Amino acid sequence: MLGKFKAVCLHSLTVAWSYVLAIAGGAMNAIDSIGNALGDPNLRDQINNAIGDARVAGRILLGISIITILARLRSLRKAS
Repeated sequence: MLGKFKAVCLHSLTVAWSYVLAIAGGAMNAIDSIGNALGDPNLRDQINNAIGDARVAGRILLGISIITILARLRSLRKAS
């Protein structure tokens, strides 16, 4: 199992971290659906009070993860 995860992440902790950021960003963008599924329709308001606009934070996290993955893939290509 760990070997498959390392292969998906190209044996790079940076790529693995970018995947975590992408999942968190996707969750932030889908916070309304997640709140309804958990039975807490005010979840979005609670998160907005804690960190600001959840959708903007989600988009920022997705952007950071995409840039990080692209930069790491570029450096992996140069190394080979």
